[in-house]
Amino acid sequence: MELSEAIQFDKGLVEVGDSSAIGRLFSRAKAGAELTIGFLGGSITQGAQATDDTLCYAYRVFKWFEKSFPESRFTYVNAGIGATDSEYAAARVKEDLLDAHPDFVLMEFAVNDGCNEHFLEAYEGTLRQILNSKPDIAVVLMCNVFYDEGKSAERIHRQVARHYSIPMVSMRTTIYEAILSGDIKNRQITEDDLHPNDAGHRLVADVITTYLKSVAATCVCDKVQTREVFSGNCAQEAGSDAIAAEIVLPAPLTANRYEHSIKFDNRNDSTVRRDMSGFMPDNTARTAVKDCFRYGYSATTIGSFVEYEVEGACIAVQFRRTVNLPAPVARLIVDGDESSAVILDANFDETWGDMLVLTDVYMSERPAVHSVRIEIIEAHPDDKGDFYLAGIVVSG
Repeated sequence: MELSEAIQFDKGLVEVGDSSAIGRLFSRAKAGAELTIGFLGGSITQGAQATDDTLCYAYRVFKWFEKSFPESRFTYVNAGIGATDSEYAAARVKEDLLDAHPDFVLMEFAVNDGCNEHFLEAYEGTLRQILNSKPDIAVVLMCNVFYDEGKSAERIHRQVARHYSIPMVSMRTTIYEAILSGDIKNRQITEDDLHPNDAGHRLVADVITTYLKSVAATCVCDKVQTREVFSGNCAQEAGSDAIAAEIVLPAPLTANRYEHSIKFDNRNDSTVRRDMSGFMPDNTARTAVKDCFRYGYSATTIGSFVEYEVEGACIAVQFRRTVNLPAPVARLIVDGDESSAVILDANFDETWGDMLVLTDVYMSERPAVHSVRIEIIEAHPDDKGDFYLAGIVVSG
């Protein structure tokens, strides 16, 4: 049996949502519009374990657009970064994705987010930024899964999808179900029960495109209506009832502190960095979204420090854990409170590569001004790695 024959792709849609924006996108595509197709997520979206970037699920979905609408010209934007979650996405979505003005976005963080209230809020904040970025943007949400135990943040992500009426597809009800039934063996599609191999990426793409095909079958018009509204999933001529250009979103589900989130690094921190000694700026040009260790600061000696003064409700620090051992250790103190100091250990005990870490160091309900001091407290004569401060993230 072929792998695809074992999967009920039509069961992938777990939140129906409102597909009318997708239908209008397809209408523009059929009319020959130039459109940008964007993807936001973690390592699976980036294409981990695919033998070539063109074999990852995101690129396969992009190619489906090209094949399905040859009249149009499409641009591909992959904003996947391995080992990152929706909290970091809230701080980077503008630079990494929205500045490219995508017409379609697929977002996925179900295997990197925890299934808790914190990530409910972070995921919502990221989605609201996407929905606010352009009138009538088409969005699909997607949930991957750990294939050994079915773990994911799908439950909380579905709450957000339902609240904003955004369609969501899932690998739990499709690929994982085929594994549970014994029709597919884990190692046929993944080596680590998380990241798909080439065959797995193809199946993930098939789950997504099966849904898109179902929308295209009912929504694509032969011509673009100059004024239109949508009844159910089908475009109709609408007289004066045109699609409003103004974006009006439902009230947030959460405190929504992550709709307003910014990462400070050496390109934009001049207004919040108060003092620094021993930390050297990294001005190496970034070559791709996944080239994430750029524009930070590096230090190797005890006593090196950097101090910030920021205003927000939530503060996180982003640094590198490196496989080049040993490496320095830093301490972070907020508002001079040494009793709540946070240790930032740059030593990484895994072997697969350096990891970009986002650590929450302060959270409150309301924004206020806070001081943040990061200081190297441990270094070694034989250090092979440095302490790399990628930046600080302030939200709310």
